[in-house]
Amino acid sequence: MARVILVRVGGTDECPMYSPEDADDLKALNGQNTIVCDVKGERSKRTTLQNRSIHKYCGLLAKKFNDGGLDMATVLKEKEVEVSWSMEGVKDVIWRPIQLALFPDKASTTQLETGDVSRVYEQLAKIMVTKFNINQSFPNRHGD
Repeated sequence: MARVILVRVGGTDECPMYSPEDADDLKALNGQNTIVCDVKGERSKRTTLQNRSIHKYCGLLAKKFNDGGLDMATVLKEKEVEVSWSMEGVKDVIWRPIQLALFPDKASTTQLETGDVSRVYEQLAKIMVTKFNINQSFPNRHGD
């Protein structure tokens, strides 16, 4: 029997919708129409897809900053050094402080639960639009 990971992708509290986590899980389903799963009571950690999306989002945001002429000194109001953005820079200097403000006990993205990732993104997206007029959607499983 194949092991398949399903993650909540929407729905309501009364009727949640789940989807395979990635292409390997979809392949493991092998075209089956019905799946029977044992549900664990523990909250799920952020998925590998969410982790890839965090990195992709940070990279896209870095590109928007750089393309807009907004170096780190400008964004961070530090006039000492003009440095271009990178995915790691966005993750460490922008994503992580917001993550820590929302979840003080979760210093690493590996500690985030699936719903936590959305909360960090939503807060960050508001700041990006308000302060820098940058509107960058969070990547999804289709690479959008």
